[in-house]
Amino acid sequence: MLEYGAMGFAFLSAAALTWLAMTQFYPPIRAHIQSEYLDVDHTLKNIFYTDHDGRLFVFLKYGGALAAFLLGMFVFNSFIFGLFMAAIVYVIPGILLKRIVNGRRDRLEEQTSDVMTALNATIKSGMTLEESIGEIATTMRPPVAQEFSLIKERIDAGQTIVSALRAADKRLDAPRLSLILQSLIVSQERGGKLATLMEKLSVAMREIERVEERIKTETSGLVLSSRIMVFIPFVICGFLYLAEPEQVTMLFTTFVGNVILVIAIGLDILAFRAMQKIVDLDV
Repeated sequence: MLEYGAMGFAFLSAAALTWLAMTQFYPPIRAHIQSEYLDVDHTLKNIFYTDHDGRLFVFLKYGGALAAFLLGMFVFNSFIFGLFMAAIVYVIPGILLKRIVNGRRDRLEEQTSDVMTALNATIKSGMTLEESIGEIATTMRPPVAQEFSLIKERIDAGQTIVSALRAADKRLDAPRLSLILQSLIVSQERGGKLATLMEKLSVAMREIERVEERIKTETSGLVLSSRIMVFIPFVICGFLYLAEPEQVTMLFTTFVGNVILVIAIGLDILAFRAMQKIVDLDV
């Protein structure tokens, strides 16, 4: 009878915990995940990214973190490894999303000179600014063609050119392209010869590109050093394992070793990020 009573109590306890989790914890967690999905989906649509859906990034963030935690717990038999692996996997989708956004921004920046050339040519040929925007939208390659198509759509929908340009400038995070948009806005608001302004801006843009290329050349050695620095501890650990296998194995089989290994890897990642911040200079 006692055994049946214990089993019944365990069943009721499990049912109560399940009910509590479903009613108290699941709704806010689901709402948070749904909100995060909408944010990611908005970010992807904002940059015209269609290769993957926002659900994939959210699934990798939470599902991948859970899978990494279970892997660390049951494969490596370490709670510390499980938490560390889950933390690493948790941040990876955000890093990938940021790389996608930054990659598109870099492509926009690379096309800035082409935009300047197109604006110069179309305006000198007698086109209005609205016609020049339409010409860039139809003749140039993405992603800049997508952005100018959106500006053209706003104008066709009834917005003024200034409002459409200001909306694009606010949405984009491309400093050189922003400089062009702001110059067009000032020209429309205060008047002046747009062709002359474009010529002066073209000279300034070429100078900015020259400085950026010089910075990339001078910091390329530091970039390579930072990448090598990440792998050096693992190479040293491999040589130590060949010399003293038991000493290295302790890092994976003992609690203190797990903590030391996690701290060492964390410091290695922090050092790499710090080096990246040093060499990532804004012009």
